Amino acid sequence: MNIENRIFNNSLKRLVMSADEASRFIENGMTVACSGFTACGYPKAVPLALADRIQAGEQIRVNLITGASVGEELDETLASLGGIARRYPYQTGSIIQKAVNEGRIMYQDIHLSRLADQIRCGYLGRLDVAVIEAAAITEGGDIIPTTSVGNSATFVRESERIIVEINTTQPLELAGMHDIYIPEPFGRRRPIPITKASQRAGTTAIPCDSRKIAAICPCDIKDGTRSLAPADNISSAIGDHLVDFVERQVRGKLCDGLPPFQSGVGTLANIVMRRMAESDWGGITLWAEVIQD
Repeated sequence: MNIENRIFNNSLKRLVMSADEASRFIENGMTVACSGFTACGYPKAVPLALADRIQAGEQIRVNLITGASVGEELDETLASLGGIARRYPYQTGSIIQKAVNEGRIMYQDIHLSRLADQIRCGYLGRLDVAVIEAAAITEGGDIIPTTSVGNSATFVRESERIIVEINTTQPLELAGMHDIYIPEPFGRRRPIPITKASQRAGTTAIPCDSRKIAAICPCDIKDGTRSLAPADNISSAIGDHLVDFVERQVRGKLCDGLPPFQSGVGTLANIVMRRMAESDWGGITLWAEVIQD
């Protein structure tokens, strides 16, 4: 896989290597922070290379931190091999859950919105390595994420070393979609300067001290996203009722037009969004945790 056309900083091209070579920067006992929020935008090639090393007999157990749950190549594969000592802040796989419940993996369930602050305050100790999936690296050495942001900006800023895994299945057109913003420390924190969903508070790429990048490796594995349950009569009826309620009680009464909406995650949120799309509404303003089908 050729990834040099995705590295716009020429001085960083010398750091391109295989996932196996990149995984050698991860050693037993380290705290490793990985990109990803649900099964989107998480590294795949480096965790699988790390798993191969464990299967070959190396004694490696790491403390693993992510933005939320991640895909099987990271959580489930490493957990099945005993490669995870501690896990923060969330997980959903059956293998890793069994290991947690049996006491083979120490686990702390942390509210996802609190984790970045805890890392920046040093509560979880030093981050040895950050492994970040990227669509590209800018001329200035900043990282363009793929399909999630989560806590990646904090991981990049706080880690001693950074491994960038460039995923060639993700389009370069992702550049410009992200809004990377890290709030000020406690005591000096100001309101996030956003009052409309169309506003931008930060940058389109993750600011990165390129001197900390230890390796850049290719990956051609797609996100292992999970299928949602199909819509049923109950969820469809809820969607219909919500659209009807807004038409009769909100639109033109509580506000002149349509109010801003906030979407959740899952089958019910999808069917509600579908019903809104099928209505005659236009100019919808939407706040959402994720973008779904």
